Amino acid sequence: MKKAFLLSVSALLASVFLALTSCSSEIMGYSVVLWNIHEENKGEKIAVADGTIVPVYLKSHINNVYVIGVPGSKTKIEIPLWKISEPESKKKASVTAKKYKNYKHQYAKCILDGLPIREAALNTSKQVYRLRKDEILRVLYEGKGVAPTTGSQKLEGKWLAVLTSEGTKGWCFSHNLRLFTMNADGSLGDGAEEAHVQETDDILDGMLESKWYPEYYSAMIKSGDINLDGMQPNYGFDTGLDSGNVELNLPGITVSSPYEGVTKTSNNVYRFNNSPFQVTVRNAKSIVVQYTNEKGTPRSYNFTTLDAGIRITALIADERTRRTNLFKTIRGAGPDFRSTSYGTLSFEANNEFTWNGYDLLVPAYITSEAEGSGTVSFKYFVPQSLKRSYDCVMTLTFNGMEKELTFLVKRESNGLRLTVANVTKSETSLYDSAKISIPSNPLILFFQN
Repeated sequence: MKKAFLLSVSALLASVFLALTSCSSEIMGYSVVLWNIHEENKGEKIAVADGTIVPVYLKSHINNVYVIGVPGSKTKIEIPLWKISEPESKKKASVTAKKYKNYKHQYAKCILDGLPIREAALNTSKQVYRLRKDEILRVLYEGKGVAPTTGSQKLEGKWLAVLTSEGTKGWCFSHNLRLFTMNADGSLGDGAEEAHVQETDDILDGMLESKWYPEYYSAMIKSGDINLDGMQPNYGFDTGLDSGNVELNLPGITVSSPYEGVTKTSNNVYRFNNSPFQVTVRNAKSIVVQYTNEKGTPRSYNFTTLDAGIRITALIADERTRRTNLFKTIRGAGPDFRSTSYGTLSFEANNEFTWNGYDLLVPAYITSEAEGSGTVSFKYFVPQSLKRSYDCVMTLTFNGMEKELTFLVKRESNGLRLTVANVTKSETSLYDSAKISIPSNPLILFFQN
């Protein structure tokens, strides 16, 4: 009750904030943009360069955003608090802008993993942040301080006031930084090529940041028919955004490869450098991964994203429970079932069965090598068109017989009605569940409990 109340209050405050945002016209101050603003608002592409002075209308501590006006238009947008300086008078904002003038549009790439950002321009000052290799940061202005040393020799460089993409400010010595210019629209300028920095690419960023699952997962989830042979928690495509290793995991194929950056080769097509992978982005929720094996043979695989609330481990657990319960239900109605023509079928513990007196089914359905015992599984699913007539699909795997025997099952008040089913497996996909159908002249067996 308390949690629901808090969520309701939070939603109410957010709606009030949005309402104030849309109607407020009173300026609370002016700020200097510290990090390029490049986004889309209601279909309108907005780009505001660092160093620009913007009007500020509202500050929300709930959402940690300012509402600012976009210069040259009537548009108002929300931005994170750290992206602009503290609001002040227009005159003081002009003075603040001059402070950043010498390093306007200047950004830097870190080339050393763990490089510290410090509280002051001093190598013994407290660390406030540790940079990751290839992390991009904004350079604000130059400061005075003692250069760090290696042994007795001072490092070349200077102390720079910097801002990270997470909003942390501090001082960093420039020796392990590579400076370059970047415009508000994400395009790069001087120094970018030497620093090996790529232009901002929202499509690429979205692809790298997403979690990708096999495309056939969507069909399974929609139908509720979870094929455990094709669905596992580790199946998918990992872009290696954090690890630097791209990974492909599917039934029958597991490949992992390090890569050195991603290159856009054509429209929406990206190559993972020095790896056997290439990705075509169809849209924000769909990609095609091309993998070229050691023999030079390319193969393509489709992947998709899933709604945030979907948990693969939960789906697998639910399907295992469903299969367990089916066996318990059938066994609980017997466990012995008898037919005047086809003998006695008994269900034992641990998903096992024994069957005696099935001579009339030999050799058309059961081979003479079969030992009359084996295991029971429920790995196939009743087609939608047959769900009113059957409860489940049961597969018997005989010891000594390679071929399985699959039935459509209907539980009757006094026994089981088993209809021998056709099992058709996909020739184009290894991952789809087999299709179940009834033969034109079906064999129907009835067993009494």
